[in-house]
Amino acid sequence: MNHARVQEIPVQRSSVTVINQPVGWNDVNAQPRTKKLKVASYCRVSSEEELQLGSLENQIIHYTNYIRSNPDWYYAGVYSDKGKSGTDMSKRIGFNRMIRNAMNGEIDLIICKSISRFARNVVDTMDIVRQLTEKGIFVIFEKERLNTKDMTSSLLIKILATFAEEESRATSENIDWAYTKRFERGEVVAGQLFGYEVNKDKEWSVVEKEAEVVREAYDLFLNGYNMTEIARHFIRRGYKKRSGEIDWNNNNIRSMLTNERYAGDVLSRKTCTLDFRTHRTIINRGHKPQYYIEDHHEGIVSKEDYEKVQEIIGDNKSDFNRGDYEKTPFTSRVICTCCGKNFHRFGKNLEKTMWRCSSNKKSELLCEADPIEEDQIEKLLKEGFEKRYNINQRTNDGLLIKQLTKELSNAEAVREREQNLLRVELEKCLIAENKAILQNLDTEELKEKRQEIEKQIAIKAKLWEDFDKDYEFREASLNRLKELKGSDKAIKKILDISFMRAWVIHIKVESPFLFTIKWIDGEETVVGKYRGGYHDGRK
Repeated sequence: MNHARVQEIPVQRSSVTVINQPVGWNDVNAQPRTKKLKVASYCRVSSEEELQLGSLENQIIHYTNYIRSNPDWYYAGVYSDKGKSGTDMSKRIGFNRMIRNAMNGEIDLIICKSISRFARNVVDTMDIVRQLTEKGIFVIFEKERLNTKDMTSSLLIKILATFAEEESRATSENIDWAYTKRFERGEVVAGQLFGYEVNKDKEWSVVEKEAEVVREAYDLFLNGYNMTEIARHFIRRGYKKRSGEIDWNNNNIRSMLTNERYAGDVLSRKTCTLDFRTHRTIINRGHKPQYYIEDHHEGIVSKEDYEKVQEIIGDNKSDFNRGDYEKTPFTSRVICTCCGKNFHRFGKNLEKTMWRCSSNKKSELLCEADPIEEDQIEKLLKEGFEKRYNINQRTNDGLLIKQLTKELSNAEAVREREQNLLRVELEKCLIAENKAILQNLDTEELKEKRQEIEKQIAIKAKLWEDFDKDYEFREASLNRLKELKGSDKAIKKILDISFMRAWVIHIKVESPFLFTIKWIDGEETVVGKYRGGYHDGRK
């Protein structure tokens, strides 16, 4: 029998080395990419203490460098929140903006330090991860070395998210337990209180100059003055608060008249937190034990006067109604140039709805700004909008709609670019300053440059925050513009407040007839009357 000889052909095996592999990135089944991944990062610190904020800036610089250093990645931004709890998703403006941008196709991959930084709620974590995954967007959690692209990690993510939530619960319970033990020992959590100083040994001493103001408040109230009258009296007399300001209000006076500490006693745990997820503080109406310490320190007023005041005020002090607060498109956006405070809406049930500077409402001594009719604000905003976009009878509606749509659609990208440029400049300054320190060179000029950039970032931070809060206005206006596309409906017909508000950062009131409107691109338009004539122009 002939046996065929089978020649074995040796298989040549190649050596494969994975380079530039990001932590947790398990992409063995991925197809070759022709485009760079759009990569972003999310950073968060839970308090606004200086150490924490320094940590946040370091995180931002680290992830900026990390993403930019990978040639296969496109830098899609570093999103951040400061002083925001991971359990309350609604208050995390930076996080929510990142998720929106990701869902809009601007991000392919998100890098986060840990699941606990991402969210401490299992339901929220899994829901967001699911939404992102369905869009082909994945998250890397560095600490846990997990990537949501790897489907086998989904169960582990859920388990770890549960641990993170339980950690948050345990932390909250431990803090509450620690406070309870302090209260049981008769210790007082002492914050700053007008009329007193507390030294390092937690001993209370009366600040006599401030104590005289407290006693006067009690005397006036017992003699028939109401809280508004007392506040105005204090303003007229020029009494300064701890802040150095004299803008006393009803709440200041009520707090003074209802605080048992002015009679020498202390009631601990007046408020409490029931839900560790939201951290919402509520008035403690028997939810948790309270602790009353009599004669803890020297009183500024007698116990008799204190009790008389409480009888007059009544038993409903904890149910004090601060009044209905109605948000409108103009809320927190109309600013007084005289004192820098916001205008507030009043008289909505009267014939005319008015807006008045909050300082002027307390006293004309604080601000002399005149009230403004709401109709006037609407009128001048419309005038400013028409001036900015040159809207008239000859306006080509189709071209204008394209312009407005493009501007709103690109607004977030422009804001992100501005923020990133400043952060890159800050990073360069820090590197240069550290290098100079190591080389024992003079750093004074570099330090001044760094501080100037930090100042610019601080100034811009409020505008960026306001911009992020206006997302709903921009979305609503974009939808209205889409409806107009291809329509013969004139753009002028939809120039109402809710529509135009999408382009407004704030309105500075020079007078009831002269406004400076700041738009989302940073430009300003001056509109209205100026010294008897019309002011026409842009600055």
